[in-house]
Amino acid sequence: MTDFSSALHAAFDVPDPREAVNRIKNVVAHELSQTDTRAKVTKTDFFNHSFAPDLVLSWPNERERLVFLKSDTRPAVLRDDVAAIRKHDPIVFALDPVNEDPLDTDEYQSPPRDDDTLLADSRGMEVLIESRVSEPVVGLASSAVLQGGRGLLTEREAEAMASSVAAGFNGAKQLDTGTTAAAVAQISGHFDQRRTSRLLRFLGAVWVGSGGTASSFPGEQDVTGDLDGTALEFLMELPPIDDFEFWRRIGRPLTLESISQLRVEDDSENLQHLVESNLDVLHARACRVLERQQELGEEETTKFRWRLERQMLCLRGSRFSTYFASKVDELKVEPQDGEGISLHELLRRAEQRRTSISELELATPTRTVSYATVTRDDISHDEELIRLSSTFSSTAYVQTAVASLFGTRPLVCDFPSRTGKGRTAAKFPLGTLAPVALSLLTATTVEERQALDQVTRYYNEVQRQPTLFEVEDASAIQSSISNQSQADVGEIES
Repeated sequence: MTDFSSALHAAFDVPDPREAVNRIKNVVAHELSQTDTRAKVTKTDFFNHSFAPDLVLSWPNERERLVFLKSDTRPAVLRDDVAAIRKHDPIVFALDPVNEDPLDTDEYQSPPRDDDTLLADSRGMEVLIESRVSEPVVGLASSAVLQGGRGLLTEREAEAMASSVAAGFNGAKQLDTGTTAAAVAQISGHFDQRRTSRLLRFLGAVWVGSGGTASSFPGEQDVTGDLDGTALEFLMELPPIDDFEFWRRIGRPLTLESISQLRVEDDSENLQHLVESNLDVLHARACRVLERQQELGEEETTKFRWRLERQMLCLRGSRFSTYFASKVDELKVEPQDGEGISLHELLRRAEQRRTSISELELATPTRTVSYATVTRDDISHDEELIRLSSTFSSTAYVQTAVASLFGTRPLVCDFPSRTGKGRTAAKFPLGTLAPVALSLLTATTVEERQALDQVTRYYNEVQRQPTLFEVEDASAIQSSISNQSQADVGEIES
């Protein structure tokens, strides 16, 4: 007898009928929650009713699904019960094992294809729960079962489904047509149209991510759509897949917004792979840096890790957390108020990343001065700026500065709030924005800058390689640039 069966029998043995019903519902609700941890289970005031559900399942942005508990599992009774409520596409949950398909009889006409009723017993659900432990990808199927499973789900069917989905995932990774086709057939027969489409898009994305083509994916269904959030979340929870090309193919259609909505615990290794492989297509317009203290038991390290916090993508280090958003008002963390920085400190930070500063604002307690050239070119080595700043007292701080990324996209850095934002509609790939913004808005150590280079290494590797003419041109002017840079640095130090 399983733990669920024991709990269910104990609930039936409670003398008070009302308390017995409440405990039975609690036991079933717990099992459904284990089958899909994302589901919200609500109890009703009914029990074993012909037309009123016992439980209601709900998910964000999904339709509700009604659950009818049935204690009488005789085939004739179950057939009548299903016939009375099938228009709701419900889950009929048998409290005792179903040993034969009550709908598979000569005198009963099989349900039409658009009938998405699911007849399940407790053992079928338990098989899916247990299978998730050894094969986490089965969790995607168990979630889909509650949302849109159809047909019969007993122990045998659940075992076939779990093994088929797990084998299909591994088959898609290995471009195994036969194994993947078997999973496609299994999925197509046990889920409604929407869940079938989602699961096949998942397998199709894994197939393409592994180097296959959409046209060679086994099955007639269209698998070219983007992955939904649930499928992506399950990919994040799987054992680490250390394959740059796989994650790059998976992530090309993604946006910062779609990743920010995911619910992922901690700093999943697969989240690191997904983000780091797609730093050129994930664009942000704003970021904010917050100081942080290491948590109790947290390992001391200079490494940076991508995380999802407060529905934002975050790059967390040992001293700072940097949050990224598509708009300034989507930064859901309040700034930590501070002061500006000295001009010398700004120029030092800009030099570390070879970042051009096109304008800035200096302020004292009583005056504010804005400085920029007419052509908006780099002012970080401007002799006039150095002379002007020497006339200010030691209380003069840079409040804002505008960095030019890619030559034409202005990044406005506000130092008191440690916030960076693109001017007008300017957005930046995370591979550039993360290291530049963090290095300008905070005082980073050599080790931290090296760690930033490490976390963005794939972005740097996939940048456009110079053409032959560019290489020749670069060689011709290299010495003059080097000499000029040394002179500029000497002027700043003096």
